[in-house]
Amino acid sequence: MVLAALSLGAGWFVTSKRAADEHARTTGHIMALSNDLVATTFKLAEQQKVNSSLETNLHSRIEALGVMTDRWNYLAGELTRAEAEAKAAAEASRLEIEKRDKQIADLEGEKDGLSKKMDGLTGEIVSLNGKIADTERKLAASEGDRDQLQRELKRLLAEKAELERKFNDLAVLRDQVKKLKEELSIARRIDFIRKGLYGFDKKGAQVLNEGFRPVASAAVNTNQPLKAEIGTDGAIKVQPPAATPAKP
Repeated sequence: MVLAALSLGAGWFVTSKRAADEHARTTGHIMALSNDLVATTFKLAEQQKVNSSLETNLHSRIEALGVMTDRWNYLAGELTRAEAEAKAAAEASRLEIEKRDKQIADLEGEKDGLSKKMDGLTGEIVSLNGKIADTERKLAASEGDRDQLQRELKRLLAEKAELERKFNDLAVLRDQVKKLKEELSIARRIDFIRKGLYGFDKKGAQVLNEGFRPVASAAVNTNQPLKAEIGTDGAIKVQPPAATPAKP
């Protein structure tokens, strides 16, 4: 009986110890799994925060890309418009320069013609001076009819005065033609300077970066023709052109 009881007690002790050991192992495993679950849950929460931040940044970048696309489309349209305006302005400037070059050439020819007329009048005045001196000499020497000589002298002096008046009118006209030619030459140079300063030759990318400056207007318009009338008596009436201020 005693041996049987001892055997049963020993079996129960071994079984209990094994059960305790198994329980301890199971409990440790459960604790490890629990700790892993807590760590994984924490990491998941952190990853969700990162994902949310990335999604927010992605939406912001998409919106910024949309704004940049709209801006690019606007700038492309502005570039097309600016290039068209620059081309039109350059063509207008070219035509204006050609027009002024022609006016300068015409004025140069007119000035040369006036100079020739003045040379002719100078010759006539010199000839009259000789006749006047000869008539005065005859009067002083009482050669011939004095009344006739006095009338001839008066006529010659009147003719000389008229020729001198025409000469002076031509001199004034020539000076005005010369002044207009100089003004046109200055305006032409200003056009060239303006063309260089205000970007007619800019390329597309340069226009996008710098833009176009407004084209300044010339201060005075000198494109009006000079008006001069020569009457049947040879009198010259000069009508200088009025300077027209440029529109603001």
